[in-house]
Amino acid sequence: MITMRMISRWNITVVLVISTCAVLSGCMGDMQWSEDVVLADGKIITVSRRVLYERGGGEWASNRSGTKPRSQTIGIPLATNKVIEWTTTKISPSTWPEIPLLIEIDGDRPVVYTLLAVSLACERYSKYVFHNGRWVEEALPNSFPIRPTNLLFGNRENLPSHVSVEEKKRRNGGVYRRTLKQVGPSKLVCG
Repeated sequence: MITMRMISRWNITVVLVISTCAVLSGCMGDMQWSEDVVLADGKIITVSRRVLYERGGGEWASNRSGTKPRSQTIGIPLATNKVIEWTTTKISPSTWPEIPLLIEIDGDRPVVYTLLAVSLACERYSKYVFHNGRWVEEALPNSFPIRPTNLLFGNRENLPSHVSVEEKKRRNGGVYRRTLKQVGPSKLVCG
């Protein structure tokens, strides 16, 4: 027999579940911003950035927010006033997307360097070049010259709609691992 007390408990449970879902989805908002990027030749370009989020997986110990990036997209302006987009293509074994760290312009071709966790102890750098209207991954040699990163990878809390070079230095300047602050000198980093 169903009692009023059971109905009341059921109503409270439904309200709590709906409230929790509303709060969680409100915390999962995707992020968009523009960012000044200093290229190797000293030229500054402004790129657009977008990060799409999803609910986190089984990595609760390292991701207490309950959300994580699903993909990242960068809009890169070309000299022709055209903007091309690069989007993450690789996902780590723990389902985190690769992290874009560095943009360069090689002649008239944009180049994006990323970092991806390939195991619990190792990360691998990748290089993508825009060639003939599409992104192509170029194999990195086992060792290559170190390049400092020029994209925001650090703290995104209260992120302004435009990130200047100075703001990025401040946000990336925390206690982050070296593999985020530079690309190289080797394509695989373990330890």
